[in-house]
Amino acid sequence: MILAIITGSTSDEYVATTASRLAKQTKLPINLLYVIEVDRNYPIDMEIPEDTEKGEKALFQIEKITSKFKVKSKGEILQARFSGSAIISQSENIQAKLIVLAHKKQKSNNLYDNICEYVTDNAKCDVIMCANLGKQALGNK
Repeated sequence: MILAIITGSTSDEYVATTASRLAKQTKLPINLLYVIEVDRNYPIDMEIPEDTEKGEKALFQIEKITSKFKVKSKGEILQARFSGSAIISQSENIQAKLIVLAHKKQKSNNLYDNICEYVTDNAKCDVIMCANLGKQALGNK
């Protein structure tokens, strides 16, 4: 299983294209994961309709990309306090062979700002980071 992290940003196209190409080569299915971070002031299972709607829209758009590659994929939305730990937990739950996510450089010493660093430090599988350089994703013209 390949775990592809979807955030609703312009980098999602790169993540989906990379994951889809790798899924096609390895014949592994893709788990598309959208994480809603819930502030500590609220219960973790509190419904946040606007965030859920944003996640559903993002997953719907990305599922269009993965279907072009004719690979198996399923989307999932999780709520968590911190995206990094949710990503690691999900990767272990589905026994992911690979995590694909957008690279986001942070200049912060706060653990919760450094999702990429947290994932690479704690993943029990390979991690690929995609950088959005402001160009259209290859293969999606």
